[in-house]
Amino acid sequence: MVNNGNNIGHRNVLQLQCEPIECVRIGFVGLGVRAKRAVHRMMHIEGCRITALCDLVEENIEEAKGIITEQGGEAPTTYCDNDGWKRLCRQPDIDLVYICTDWASHADIAVYAMQCGKHVATEVPAATTVADCWRLVDTAEETQRHCIMLENCCYDEFELCVLNMAQQGKLGEIIHAEGSYLHDLRERIATNDEGGRKWSNWQVEFMSGHNGNPYPTHGLGPVALAMGINRDDRMKSIVSCSSKAVGDNSLQGNMNSSIITTEKGHTILVQHCITLPRPYSRSFLISGTEGFAQKYPVQAFAFSPDSDNVAMGEECNRLMEQYRHPFVEMYKQRGEELCGRRWIDYAMDSRLIHCLRNGLPLDMNVYDAALWSCLVELTDISASNGGTPVEIPDFTRGQSSQYERKVFS
Repeated sequence: MVNNGNNIGHRNVLQLQCEPIECVRIGFVGLGVRAKRAVHRMMHIEGCRITALCDLVEENIEEAKGIITEQGGEAPTTYCDNDGWKRLCRQPDIDLVYICTDWASHADIAVYAMQCGKHVATEVPAATTVADCWRLVDTAEETQRHCIMLENCCYDEFELCVLNMAQQGKLGEIIHAEGSYLHDLRERIATNDEGGRKWSNWQVEFMSGHNGNPYPTHGLGPVALAMGINRDDRMKSIVSCSSKAVGDNSLQGNMNSSIITTEKGHTILVQHCITLPRPYSRSFLISGTEGFAQKYPVQAFAFSPDSDNVAMGEECNRLMEQYRHPFVEMYKQRGEELCGRRWIDYAMDSRLIHCLRNGLPLDMNVYDAALWSCLVELTDISASNGGTPVEIPDFTRGQSSQYERKVFS
């Protein structure tokens, strides 16, 4: 199962810095619900311009174009056919291709865009197979282009606070973490409705043939950053098990649980469930030698030596203020004005544009995108074989020690 990639001698892109782009010109591929929200956000972020739109549904294109022109933007070039995304990627006045299509097509579009000299931002997951994860890494290294997966949960306020604590040593050595996607989506699955979906429910089609965790990154991403994964530690192996499938809206097993072991002997529990009546949760639990943090079902902290003294409510708020991450100060107020509770999307996009305009390394890189996404296939392999341990590739090819541990700075 181990694949070390092509190993063709490309320069790594762990801290890739490219020439600053004064105004980032963006082409959107896929214009469903998430993409139209992103189009709206980008119209309010300084230093970027949307120059192209592509979708297979004309109505989606017209709605997105309307968002742009209503905000005073120039009408973009549009594409509405099966090969339109390729012509968009070749369009000269584009610096960044922003991908919001179905999961299975993310990697093909991202690879082609980078080969056309564009930077890439793709919705989650970035790929659905280990082979495609390697293609993303190999292409990013070959072309020296950025490829970021748009994992918005990494920018949520509590997660950023805990990241700040971890980087300041408040939690000690992080021994165990938990991250999940627990979301009752039975009605959405049954009705094919996500705020006016105009395309087939490809998510259900994909998940119906998948026995692992098809959507691991919302829970995994934030804990991986706090633990320094792909920095001074790496994921080494995974064991995954799925429950039986019950209920009218079940796909494969209703509940998937996976345990990751890292090279340093730390563990991560990742879970996925969308077909049982469970309250929404991403778990987000961090357990270190000096402290503990959890987000669900209530936000709480505890620290050595008195771990029974759990900080909740006002005391929790005080700690969150004390360890408030600078990104919250920078982006939350404006993000809430534009996007309400989805302000984290505004923070994510604003950071992306800021880094591209200033020639900085991105907050997350292609190695993060590949590592977090490869679990889509690896959990399926393990769960389909009775929980057999499966090795996790090192997409950095052993070079992560060159990367500074601190991220989101």
